[in-house]
Amino acid sequence: MPEPAPAPLAPSDPHRLGQAVGQLGMFSKRAGRICFGIVGALLDGDEVVDVLVQGRFGGEDGVAVATDRRVLFVNDREWKPDVQSLPYVHGLVVKGWQNDRTASLIFEFEGRTTTIEQIGDRELAQRVAALVRTRVA
Repeated sequence: MPEPAPAPLAPSDPHRLGQAVGQLGMFSKRAGRICFGIVGALLDGDEVVDVLVQGRFGGEDGVAVATDRRVLFVNDREWKPDVQSLPYVHGLVVKGWQNDRTASLIFEFEGRTTTIEQIGDRELAQRVAALVRTRVA
């Protein structure tokens, strides 16, 4: 079944961040609240969010956001959040696993590994992985 067409960009949500957050479950929305604000401040002016997941990144509540140009990782570490950005380039590999409750995504690029784990919305984790693989190919 094809994905529905994305909604047009709204002046109040030019990155479609709110639309992506709306796909999360209640607990993920609550746990990612601080990270969503940080992500909104870090996105480029014309960058658009395709899908995101909430889990644990760098030992804290965090998010992985797949946009039209990169994967952005942010956590809510007090005073100095961890932020990492991976572009869609040849050599970026994403691996995933899941059990009956959570999923994890492992991104490998140039000898570095970035992991977001304890993702409660497993279907969204699968969408992130598929999107990244498609954009890298």
